[in-house]
Amino acid sequence: MILANISLLLYAVMLALVLYSVGTKGFIKKIGFKKLDGHTILSAGFYLVVMLILSAVIGAIFYAAGQQEDLQKVSQTIKSTNLPDVLIVLLLGSIVEELFFRGYLMRKTNILFSTFVFGYFHIIYGSFSEVVGAFFLGLVLAYSFSRSKNLYVPTIAHIAYNLITVAVVVGAV
Repeated sequence: MILANISLLLYAVMLALVLYSVGTKGFIKKIGFKKLDGHTILSAGFYLVVMLILSAVIGAIFYAAGQQEDLQKVSQTIKSTNLPDVLIVLLLGSIVEELFFRGYLMRKTNILFSTFVFGYFHIIYGSFSEVVGAFFLGLVLAYSFSRSKNLYVPTIAHIAYNLITVAVVVGAV
């Protein structure tokens, strides 16, 4: 519960910063949300598959390196938090993280810096593998935004990835 509250507070600060910097008038268009159509959803699906494969590879590397305990930290955090709180944080988090890291920070800096900060932001779980994984998955999300010029693509992929991850952790899949 404490982690959920901290996360929500951080998301509120991030969202406030983005809104303050971009302004509310024409926000959706200014931040990078373009047309939501079949092509956008297919693109998000493609990047989601890339993220799932990359996540499996990163997990296998950490597992082979004897870091099983570190790999379990995020799962333990999810399992120790009630499911509605997890889903709220992950859904809001996916949206706010994309607004902040891709829609705002990547435009103000560059892909590498915004992705590094995105990865480091995930240290809240106390897992080195989570930081590394978030960095590489963040690169995929940043690339998807860079290619598509549409914030819907990484946002949809990010939401779907988080939902699949939670479903696997809680045993729904």
